[in-house]
Amino acid sequence: MPLIDKAQKNIVYTNFEDEITEMRGDDVIDIPKMTGLQYEKKVKEYLSDHLDHIVIHRLRTNQALTETDLNGLDDTLTDIGDKDGKVLLSGPLKSSGSPSISVLVRQMVGMDRQAAVEAFSEFLSDRNLTSNQMRFVEMVIDQLTSRGVMGADVLYETPFTNIHSGGPEQLFSGQENVIQGLFEKLESLSSNLDKKAG
Repeated sequence: MPLIDKAQKNIVYTNFEDEITEMRGDDVIDIPKMTGLQYEKKVKEYLSDHLDHIVIHRLRTNQALTETDLNGLDDTLTDIGDKDGKVLLSGPLKSSGSPSISVLVRQMVGMDRQAAVEAFSEFLSDRNLTSNQMRFVEMVIDQLTSRGVMGADVLYETPFTNIHSGGPEQLFSGQENVIQGLFEKLESLSSNLDKKAG
């Protein structure tokens, strides 16, 4: 390479002027200030830092919310996302399958353990239940404490099937009133979240 003769090149000067042919000012893309994941993280941080807030406390302890409570909760979660709050809030609602903001928040903060114990106290005090049946009820309380809400379909999954692979009907065979009562209690705990206090 160093032995190859270098060719002499002439320098060429040009004088072009830029021409603006078209401006598209109305197609500006508005980029959100935060992503859906960032928003969800901020919401979780806010909720965990404000567990003693009256509305969050009511949700965790299974108390009915007022219209003012629900509107305030909506405003707070929207404000966390600034001007994109409404759009960002719809993301966690959709991904979690939550029918409402109150259900979403309960899923994020869980249910107060004492409130869950009180909700299932009639089953815990039932002397006719076997130790496995009692453990099943205690697992329901454990799951509600961490999940906040759950449907009866969860009772057919692990860890519940670890107690009895045949599901709750087999575990509570001959005690259909107990399993029916458990289903109704789970349903009422979920439906109470959307009931408004008078």
